[in-house]
Amino acid sequence: VRDPAIQQMVVEISADSLQQHISTLVSFGTRHTLSSVTDPKRGIGAAREWVVKKFREFAKNSNGRLTAFVDTTTLLPDGKRVNKPVNLGNAMAILKGTDASDKRIFLISGHLDNRVSDVMNINAETPGANDDGSGVAAVIECARVMSRRAFPATIIFVAVSGEEQGL
Repeated sequence: VRDPAIQQMVVEISADSLQQHISTLVSFGTRHTLSSVTDPKRGIGAAREWVVKKFREFAKNSNGRLTAFVDTTTLLPDGKRVNKPVNLGNAMAILKGTDASDKRIFLISGHLDNRVSDVMNINAETPGANDDGSGVAAVIECARVMSRRAFPATIIFVAVSGEEQGL
């Protein structure tokens, strides 16, 4: 027996929205972990800020339960895949559960970063539509649909950085 609430959420998933999310992610040129975090149009910083902006749009329909932010840490060079201190940031949205006694947390994630074969090439055009723009698009679309509903447990939507650097 299929759960009607889940069926309704599946119906609300938009192929057009998914395609638009992927196209926007590709438009950042590169989302390499070590790419710019300050350029407003190119690099991982622009991409993560755009994802958080989308999450914040969805928060408006969540009755105050969805919060969005970039969770950052400074990663020091390791001499292998990280050659400079890097501001590593994950675009996150937390949809607070409605049952205070329910301590479960569900995580829906994809990785924001991408790269070419040379793991240290931070300037190459790397569309990353499949790896993992499509995964991040799915996270964004899940946040859009699910943020309008109430769940007893907390759900965290996250586009992580650093996967391509083995972090």
